Amino acid sequence: MDARRRIPPFAELSGNEIDNPVDTPDNDSLPDLLSMVEQNEALYAALAGLDALPRQLLALAYFKGLSHEEIADYTQLPLGTVKSHLRRSLGRLRTMLTIKD
Repeated sequence: MDARRRIPPFAELSGNEIDNPVDTPDNDSLPDLLSMVEQNEALYAALAGLDALPRQLLALAYFKGLSHEEIADYTQLPLGTVKSHLRRSLGRLRTMLTIKD
């Protein structure tokens, strides 16, 4: 955990990155942007459909980047329980996010 604290929150920009800004979106990329927004809304709705504990474990794994072992230490849960909750939760999310035609 100490190694993560040593990483500065924002990396300094070099002169090249300032002189060459990121391309601005054109009209062709707007549908892609809308699709991404819709996917994010679907993901958050699916996450809200999970129980609190599995949602917290997923957040620790994917948003904090913790390993299964780190999550088990942090939550004081057995490693097998953490792995089982994560596997079942990912399966539920996959089912909820599958597009039904």
